[in-house]
Amino acid sequence: MDRASTSLAELLHVAEWGPRQLVVAINARLSSQGRDRLRLDPTAGYAWVRRGFCPRQPIPDLAAAVLSERLGYPVSVDQLWPGRGGAATGQQSAVDDLGSMAHLDDLLRELGRLAVTTSAPSSPIGDASGADLTATIHDQLRSAVLVARNRAGHEYVLPEQVDLIAAHVAALRQLDDRQGGGTLSLRYVTAELRNVVDLVNHANYDAATGRRLLAIVADLSQLLGWLHFDSSRYGSAERYLLLSVGVCRASGASDRAANAIGMLSYVSAFAGHGADAVRLAEAAAAEGRSPYRRLRARLLGREATAAAADGDLSRFRRSADQAIDALDHSQDSAETSFLYYLSPEQLSAETGQGLVVLAERTTANRSRLLDEGINLLAGAVATMIAPHRAGGAPPYARSGLLHLTFLARAHLLRGDVPEAVAVMRAGLGLLPLVQSPRGRSYLRGLRPMLARRSRSATVAEFLPEFDAALSRM
Repeated sequence: MDRASTSLAELLHVAEWGPRQLVVAINARLSSQGRDRLRLDPTAGYAWVRRGFCPRQPIPDLAAAVLSERLGYPVSVDQLWPGRGGAATGQQSAVDDLGSMAHLDDLLRELGRLAVTTSAPSSPIGDASGADLTATIHDQLRSAVLVARNRAGHEYVLPEQVDLIAAHVAALRQLDDRQGGGTLSLRYVTAELRNVVDLVNHANYDAATGRRLLAIVADLSQLLGWLHFDSSRYGSAERYLLLSVGVCRASGASDRAANAIGMLSYVSAFAGHGADAVRLAEAAAAEGRSPYRRLRARLLGREATAAAADGDLSRFRRSADQAIDALDHSQDSAETSFLYYLSPEQLSAETGQGLVVLAERTTANRSRLLDEGINLLAGAVATMIAPHRAGGAPPYARSGLLHLTFLARAHLLRGDVPEAVAVMRAGLGLLPLVQSPRGRSYLRGLRPMLARRSRSATVAEFLPEFDAALSRM
């Protein structure tokens, strides 16, 4: 389906919602924001579908947001109400005004502003085209600066304070690995970024401490970009990641900049911009010309995901194989601590995911691609969720849930319904541990595939259990 031309009626059909269900979701979002006075009549959505009526803000933004979360990919207001979405939202693009930010202080000022405006569930930032993201990456600030402040009347940041903040950021990353980008995590990490930016702007520190603080700002900006992506807020995700790239470049942290550009490639791949995702992966590789093989493995993995989204099987295989080879020989984990999570199992899961994506794009060798993807995903996911099955909490529950959905999809495409149901049941068991809207929406997206097989006794027995679990999400 062409997402760019999909109407509100068609999107509701894909989401398995009617106008009333859309309004219920919008009202729930309004209540969560403390704006019950704006609640809609349950029948309001019928006029949107039947007559093309466009309601006043913030309802169009909320409609796009809840549909994005339901479907697992970004939906714009302009798709829902063509020709009136842009005027209605007044959205800022992810790349707007970045070309005019010529100094580190400009980047910090923008991060401080974002930390105030994007903490609410409805993001005011629209996603950018892959071409605009690539152009911004090539044009952004590249001059390194040495940050130190020494002003009368301001206290100095001590190394012990930076140690504590850095440890907290590392713990927040691990929390994201387990739970994902739910609203509570977004608000908490946003507040953390706001506090650190305030420290950079108003405290004193020497050059070494300044570089460490900027690395923390860049890491928090990357983490927020990932959390927003996990919540299907693509525009905010892209802007945070672009600003992280700028901060990394300003402080001479090219490895962190390359990692953030690789994240942008991954976001573009899932947004359906395969060719642009490949170009961003190439830009990440050019940025990260370091001796660290772990970083090279990470960037090659991003390239493989981008190639799969672009339908390039040969490039996908080459990049995926090279990523595994680089990681097998990696001895630099201390130098690339921000890639602590990267393991052979993670790369195998991503490779299996890419094979499923490729299989859905072609009829040639589809069965072989699916079988290979199933084999890789099954082994990797078993490792990711093994502690959960043993009674403990898995360290990578969010990744386990995400890749379980690809494994279940592959089984359904192969016609192995009982195995697909078993995999989805394992995914339902992870739901209480995961606050990832993306993982949950991918699981929900399997519902239509199940419904088409409802004559199967296995599916008929499982659907009530599946629907009950989804109703509690």
